[in-house]
Amino acid sequence: MLTGKGVPKRKYTAVCRATLFGGRVIDELIIEEGWIIALSKAGLGGTFEERIDFDPRMITELELLQTV
Repeated sequence: MLTGKGVPKRKYTAVCRATLFGGRVIDELIIEEGWIIALSKAGLGGTFEERIDFDPRMITELELLQTV
């Protein structure tokens, strides 16, 4: 989805707004090189561990907000 929006295939971090099946919206989904790493911008710095509490296959819409 992201490459279709102009994000490079490698070495990127993207901040997205994701809508899940059922209507849940995640305002700051952080995706790094194809992997979901955090559910807010707080996950961009330092060492952290965060449980992703949804199945990525439930994403129905992905809006690119920022690429770093």
